[in-house]
Amino acid sequence: MLDKTKTHLVKSNHLLRVNDHDFTMRPAFAGPAVPVGVDVQVESLDSISEVDMDFTMTLYLRHHWKDERLSFPRKNNKSMTIDGQLVKKIWVPDVFFVHSKLSFIHDTTTENIMIRVYPDGHVLYSLRVTVTSACNMGFSRFALDTQTCTLELESYAYTDEDLMLYWKSGDESLSTDDKISLSQFLIQKFHTTSRLAFYSSTGWYNRLYINFTLRRHIFFFLLQTYFPITLMVMLSWVSFWIDRRAVPARLSLGEFTGETNGLVWLNAEICPGFHNQLLL
Repeated sequence: MLDKTKTHLVKSNHLLRVNDHDFTMRPAFAGPAVPVGVDVQVESLDSISEVDMDFTMTLYLRHHWKDERLSFPRKNNKSMTIDGQLVKKIWVPDVFFVHSKLSFIHDTTTENIMIRVYPDGHVLYSLRVTVTSACNMGFSRFALDTQTCTLELESYAYTDEDLMLYWKSGDESLSTDDKISLSQFLIQKFHTTSRLAFYSSTGWYNRLYINFTLRRHIFFFLLQTYFPITLMVMLSWVSFWIDRRAVPARLSLGEFTGETNGLVWLNAEICPGFHNQLLL
């Protein structure tokens, strides 16, 4: 069978006419805003840190838009899938994570980027990302608290007049793995929202939100915090059965149990993430 990749005409640069256009400009430059649909598949919720007030999530981020400069003739209407090397040669949306502390694209065994181009110019741009983002938490009801964290996506350079960022299929644009679980939290729900964000220096931008609600496992803390503290309190009662003339023994037992209880409660209230290390 003839290997068509050996022919000159099917090279991606020639078939997509990449060298014939200026891809530093967005599609339909000076025209209406480019609609860019987004859908996300959450692969894992890796960690929740109460100490650092952040969370880490791994996800597949996919963009959908149309760029007629990339249209090509094809009778059977089949798409063309290309690796991430083409990203540097064509225009792609400059979506970033608002309030992120750290993010990276996976690159094992190769860079996890995929581009799929259809004959009419529709483009699917997919990448696998791990992001650590800020999450403001309140602990007034610890350990009966419920936390809501949000991952925010937005174009860095293009305002709503140039790029219209939206959820491609509404609430169905967000999918999650049913096996996602956390040791200290129960994941109640994931849902999507969107609104406009305003910056005084640059203007209005479309912003997308991935919201998820976490409810803390009370039984986890019963076993890890409350039950050990109760045992320490009961242990302190032993001093009442020690002979009253054995002052050093009674004082040592009372001080040890009192200081331990105080440290456990202090870490549970101020730094909930440290209480396990203290008990161990």
